[in-house]
Order: sequence, then C-alpha cells, then structure tokens
Amino acid sequence: MLPTVRELLADQFSAADPLVLAGRSRLGRSVRWVHSSEIYEISPLLSGGELLLTTGLGLAGVDAGTRRHYLREIAGRGVSGVAFELGRTFDAMPPDMVEEASRNGLPLIALRTVVPFIDLCRAANTEIVSREVSALRLLNDLARDVIKELAAGNGLAHLLARIGAVTGCALIVTSGNGALIAAHGVDDDRSAWAAVESAVASAPIRARDNNWGTLTAGPGSVLDDVILAEVLAQSAPSLGVALTNSGAQTGRPQLAALTLLADLLDGKPIRQADLKVRAAAAGLPALSGRTLIPVAIDAPDARIAARLLDTVAKELGRPGLVAEVHATTYGVLAAEQSGADPVGETVRVLRKSFANNTVEGVTIVVGDPCDFTSSALTGSLEATRSALRLATRHRRDWLAGTPISTCRELATELVVESLPESERTRLIATTIAPLIAWDTTHHSNLSRTLEVYLRHGGSPTRCATALHIGRQSLYQRLDRIRDLLGYDPGAPALAGTLLLALCAHRLAATT
Repeated sequence: MLPTVRELLADQFSAADPLVLAGRSRLGRSVRWVHSSEIYEISPLLSGGELLLTTGLGLAGVDAGTRRHYLREIAGRGVSGVAFELGRTFDAMPPDMVEEASRNGLPLIALRTVVPFIDLCRAANTEIVSREVSALRLLNDLARDVIKELAAGNGLAHLLARIGAVTGCALIVTSGNGALIAAHGVDDDRSAWAAVESAVASAPIRARDNNWGTLTAGPGSVLDDVILAEVLAQSAPSLGVALTNSGAQTGRPQLAALTLLADLLDGKPIRQADLKVRAAAAGLPALSGRTLIPVAIDAPDARIAARLLDTVAKELGRPGLVAEVHATTYGVLAAEQSGADPVGETVRVLRKSFANNTVEGVTIVVGDPCDFTSSALTGSLEATRSALRLATRHRRDWLAGTPISTCRELATELVVESLPESERTRLIATTIAPLIAWDTTHHSNLSRTLEVYLRHGGSPTRCATALHIGRQSLYQRLDRIRDLLGYDPGAPALAGTLLLALCAHRLAATT
C-alpha cells in the first residue's frame, strides 16, 4: 500500500520533470519516506526504503571513485532510489555514477526542473502518511473481522478466506512437520506448494504456547511486502486460537489423526509397524486385517463435515480417522469384515444422515475399499481426493438430488482425466464428432441425452424420467442420434467407448 518510486515520479514529482537514468527495473520499490540531504556521509543515517533527494553539493569537486563510493554506500542501506537536481552541482549526471547505480540496481533519477525540495517532500510524505493511515485502518478492520469470525465459532477455512480477501493472494497453512493443512486461493495441492516455494511473506502460528506451524502468503498480493508481512503477523495468533478451539485439532488423538492423514495424502512412506502405532495414537488400535473406506468431503465449514463423518462412524458402530487436511475434510472408516459392499453401506448411512439433517453446499465422495497398509491407503485417498475435485467442479445432473457419489461412479471421469489430451481428442473425433457438431449448430444437447441414456443402462423409462421428458420425445432424440452417428449407439459393445468419449467432451466443455 506504500507508494512506489514509479508512482511518486509520475505524480508528486511530475513538476520536476524526472528522468530515470538507472535502475528502471527497480522502480516498483516501495518508498517509506522522502528525505533530502547534501551530506556526503548520509548513508549511516538511512534505514532503508527512503527516496533521497539531493543537489549533489556534497559531491562537488570529488573524483569518480568517490562518487561511486557514495552511491555504493547508499545502495547498501537499501534506499528505494536517489534523485539529483540538475543545474547546481551537475549539469548532467556523470557516466560513472550512472554506471555505478546500474551495477547496484539503484534507481537514479535526474530532476531536470527546479522545484523546491520542501514542496516535493511535503507532497510525497503526505501521500505516504495517508497510505500508512489506510494500512492501519485496514489492519484494524481485519482484526475486528477476524475476532467476529472467532466469536462465531468459525474455523480455519473461514479465517483464511477473510484474510485472503484483504491480501488478494494465496494463503497456505503448514504444520510444524511440513504437512499441508489448509489453503486459500489455490486450485490444488501442487499450486499450494508452488505458492509456498515462492513465498513473499510468512508468520509462525502458535497454539497452546507451542509453535504449531506457519502461515505463508504466495505472490500476487495487492499489498506491498511490508504491509503483507504485518497482516500475516497480526493474523497468525487468531489462526492459533482457531486451531486450539477446533474439534479437529483438540487433543492428542485428533492431532495424531491429522498428521497421519496428511502424511498419507502427501504420499510419505510409512512402515507397517509405524502405521499401527500412529493409528493407535489416533484412537484406532485395531485396524489390521480390516477393510478401510476413505471419504472426502468439501463443505463450507470443516465442522459440518466432521460432524457428518462422526455420525456415520457412530451409525456403523466403528470409530474412524477424521481430520481437515489441505482445506478438505477426510475420513477413514473401518468396514465390517463380513460386509458384501462396504462402499454401499457407507453411502446408505450418509444418505440417511442427509435425510435427517439438511446440509447445503456439501459434496461427498466415498472412495474404494483398501487394506490397512501405507501404500493402499495413500492410493485410495489420492483417488478419493481426485474424485472429489471432479465432483465439485463438474457436478453431474444424472446424480441430481444427492451430493454423495463414489469413486466407482466417477471412474469414467478419473480414467478420462488420466488420458493424454491427444487421446481424448482422437476418442471424441472417432465416435461422437457428428453429434457435437449438431449440438453446436442447433443449440441442442443430444450428447447429454445419449450419456444419460447409457448411464441408465439403456432404459428408456429411467432415462426419460431423469431428463424430465416423455418417452416418445426420448425415442425421437435417440432416432436423431442414430441418424447423425450412422451406427446404433445402443449396441452393448459400444457402451464403454461412448461413455468415455461423452465424458471427455463434457469435462472439456466445463473446464
């Protein structure tokens, strides 16, 4: 929020007819104060961030080496730039000074029209003070809003969203052991880690008098680096309070569940003996030989998701691992060893919970069953995470009426996502291209009709019900589809290929 050298030159200094001689790439530096001085040994008095104005009187009659030393010392103090008024000491800036400023990345400006320094300083410093007051107001407003969020009992996700609205950049929370815990302003884990690697500012998060983790701001903030660092430093304690108060972070078992799930999602190898010990520390001492079902939930509040999973675990009569990781709530539930379809059983209980409690804005994916091993859990959790992303971004209206889906229902989408772009294009071109061309030209949606038809097992009755049309209208659409394709799309041997092609087309259209 502080003005940059470029902004001051274009506005408050415009009457002095400034000309940038060196350091043009550094004109984006923030200016904390504008100061004028003719003292040769001014550098020890500078603290960094100043824009220094001078007529060069302290350099009158000195040699090139002395002039270079003067600029080198100033650059070493971290000043934002130096502006020389021409006509008093120098009619033109000596080439050695321009060269030295360039070598040190120091903006060197020639002021070609005489304007009293007091006027330039007053105008520029008034602007700086005004922006600093705005920054203080911003910090106060943010502190008030964060306190309101905490008072309302809102968790980490809400706080990050509130802070992110001010910073305008990605915000990442990592634990002390390096696990990615929560993120705001990024699309996926890779983007979150990229933001951490290119961090602009960070602040430690303390919870229960311990260093719990780190709040990191990625590039692209609307605030300057100094103000951004202040925002993070001010906000980090509130995150610590949220973590302390959060049900997902209270007590050793919950923390053990969090770190275990985070490590599994990050693909960290865990020895079987260590896996047993860590699961026991999380409150699940007897998972060996059990079939495990991962669940991923996207919800506006992590507490909603945690309550849902707790309800399901109680209904099933078995405890589970539950934690918010990477801004998504994950659970691992133990299935009955004699159960024929643990995924179906989990979905049934989840639907029962939704029938009893109206929950808005929630998307749930139940993953594939897996064994109690590090590699099996990691693979199943990763697939569930990918399926949740697809279910959230590409909501499928043939599953309308329920926010719950499974990895096996989303298998077609997951397979299509794994295909190279060239293979997806070839698949579409060799199967349903005439259908897509017709839809584009006539603003129809025959491709959707065909996909719903295939996904309902080729049943006209169920397909017509799902599309909310009469069976006769459906038959007319199917005849048109058959004519356009030149072959019978209802042939059993083609069902799998056509579903892949239709899914590839739909995902491409909604990406």
